[in-house]
Amino acid sequence: MSFESEVKPSLSDIQAEFSQLTSEGANIIPLVYSVKSTLPDPTITFLKVRRDGTESFLLESAEAVLHSKGKANMVYSVVATDPWNKLVVVENPKEGQLGGDPVSHIQNAVGHLKSAKKYSLSPDVLNGAALGYISYDCVRFFEPKVSSNYPLEDVLQLPESVMVFCNSFVYYDHQNASNNKLVVLCPLPKDQSQLEENYRKTLKKLEELKNQVENSENPEEPKNSPPVDGQGKGVSNIGQEGYEGFVRKLKERIVDGDIIQCVPSHRIRRPTGIHPFNIYRELRRVNPSRYMFFADFLDFQLIGASPELLVKVTDGVVINHPIAGTRHRGADIESDEALATELLGDEKERAEHIMLVDLGRNDVNRVSEPTSTKVTDLMRIERYSHVMHIVSEVKGTLRAGFSPSDAFRSIFPAGTVSGAPKIKAMELISKLEKQKRGIYAGAFGAFAFNGNIDTCITLRTMVLKDQVAWLQAGGGIVFDSEPYPEYMETVNKMAALARAIDEAESIEKPTGSLGASGTGSKPHRTDSEWSSLWNSFQNASKQSEKRENKEQVKKSGEGEKGKGKILMIDNYDSFTYNLYQYLCQLGEEVIVYRNDAITVEQCLELKPDRVVISPGPSWPKDAGISSDVIRAFAGRVPVLGVCLGHECMAEVFGGTIEHCGEVVHGKTSELKHDGKGLYKGLPQGVEVIRYHSLAAPVKSIDGTQLEATSFTDNGIIMGLRHKEFTIEGLQFHPESIKTDRGMQMLQNFLNMKGGKWSDS
Repeated sequence: MSFESEVKPSLSDIQAEFSQLTSEGANIIPLVYSVKSTLPDPTITFLKVRRDGTESFLLESAEAVLHSKGKANMVYSVVATDPWNKLVVVENPKEGQLGGDPVSHIQNAVGHLKSAKKYSLSPDVLNGAALGYISYDCVRFFEPKVSSNYPLEDVLQLPESVMVFCNSFVYYDHQNASNNKLVVLCPLPKDQSQLEENYRKTLKKLEELKNQVENSENPEEPKNSPPVDGQGKGVSNIGQEGYEGFVRKLKERIVDGDIIQCVPSHRIRRPTGIHPFNIYRELRRVNPSRYMFFADFLDFQLIGASPELLVKVTDGVVINHPIAGTRHRGADIESDEALATELLGDEKERAEHIMLVDLGRNDVNRVSEPTSTKVTDLMRIERYSHVMHIVSEVKGTLRAGFSPSDAFRSIFPAGTVSGAPKIKAMELISKLEKQKRGIYAGAFGAFAFNGNIDTCITLRTMVLKDQVAWLQAGGGIVFDSEPYPEYMETVNKMAALARAIDEAESIEKPTGSLGASGTGSKPHRTDSEWSSLWNSFQNASKQSEKRENKEQVKKSGEGEKGKGKILMIDNYDSFTYNLYQYLCQLGEEVIVYRNDAITVEQCLELKPDRVVISPGPSWPKDAGISSDVIRAFAGRVPVLGVCLGHECMAEVFGGTIEHCGEVVHGKTSELKHDGKGLYKGLPQGVEVIRYHSLAAPVKSIDGTQLEATSFTDNGIIMGLRHKEFTIEGLQFHPESIKTDRGMQMLQNFLNMKGGKWSDS
């Protein structure tokens, strides 16, 4: 049997379907050879097929361990090599360099590339992809408010983003070896007369890849350097005292209502002469994780074992995995199970996790059909080598006008590495840390040519550059946090990375030069004919595919003028779009504007049927036009204020806002209410989620047009109502996943008519 006869799809298949494929916009087809022989270990294959002087990757995934007796079985490995294009985005671009929003550059580069849907492969990267990282600091291009804190000190001096386009892959299915395959991308020309030439060149490349993989001669092992000064010692940029100081400062900001949670970090500098790939070999052994990767960017390498998906978009379905709540692993099965039970029963950890699930829902809701967003898995335990976490899953379906790139922008960076409200938390992180985070807490993954995205958060990830390993970790700080345990949590999170370096340093290996590519010597060389084919394809596709980019990037807070019945003012909160979701699910059309993106006059021009003022950080004075909007619509239409919106309402009508004597975030309270308005038909003792440290004291509303409608058991006002105007406020969050009867409260709001109670 000839090699060509074993490759799918065949030339004749593509020729027969050429018109259909090109009419669908396809211009890339993956050619697949199913491997019959036993493949060598993925780490050996990586060394065999990588190309000298070019970027290369080893991507791997292991199952999450759900039980103490469980084992992290490998799922797949992918070796990606033969790059034909690269996007490098830098902070201060010179002529010919890229700067600014890396996602826009990715959209521009990937927008004219489309793999044939009929021949789509899994995982998505096998269809061709922009593969690489986007640094945490790129959020300033998505959220302009954050940019005011830059520039920051740039310790590592790395690009903002690097994305590489590979066209040769080796895929291992560790669950079923019969699915192992070699993949090389074939450029599909516009002119069918060029198809056979492209196919033959791709076929030749695929056969060369087969020969390299099956070659019985082992590649030369990567050589370590002699030990360097300071090897074996890691030094934090701020130390234990500095990190504990972060915790104390952030708790002050939590009490003052600025934030609910914030995730500070610190960075470890650890010199080592160990070859980066030898460290990765140890990391994949000691800490198998959902997202493992060795990425050789020539001047530096990334070594990662991340547990946390950031955003995945598959055929329009958006997935986010909030991870929050951590314990170290037990010494044996019994203690491990006890720690898991303790973790799930810890009020602080549960509250923090619920908050981040609500935040994850918000970020997915910003770009998804409101009826589609669901928490599909709530609070399970996942175990890794040194720690265990509480994990949930949020899913939604992209709504019309939004693209996978919009989903990435909406969710990036994850609330689990920033805080809530997210934008305020990131502002505080910049002021505390005073340095660019770089790759830490950013994203690594693939923007695939089939339109899908699969990215993880760059946690448990180290940078190797100039014989220094850089490790970084942080933790979520809430009001209940204690400085020393929070510092130790960061140490535990870095333990797997530190152990991988320790193990690699303890193994005797040959020493020598690292080489230009940072991997073992004697790699195969560039094929000039193959490179020429892809250069020609890249130029031709760019020129011929200057069609309109269909992706619509809508900035958070933009509305669609002239459409909708409810106007919502977003106070830069991380829960606003959960309110949006519930109101849409109740059949309403909602338009959302941030509190500095529209004027009161423009709000009036919209002529909404009702108005909602969202939650948000800080005090009413920090809520932009919110208070003025309440004044403008009072007596005209029903108005609802939630948390900060409720506090604005209190001040507008003569009340005051003060520290309420307790800080309650992500925790439930039972309500005593008057059974009217928002509470019509609700039982007494209904449980609601609270996120606040400020409130209107009872004495402050005496003599005003306001009346209290609900209280906690200890007498804190949870609801206010204007006596004449159809205006109500809630200090708690009806949109939280853990609030009972939240939808019913919002339906009661929608049942209200007119601007005055007498109108009803």
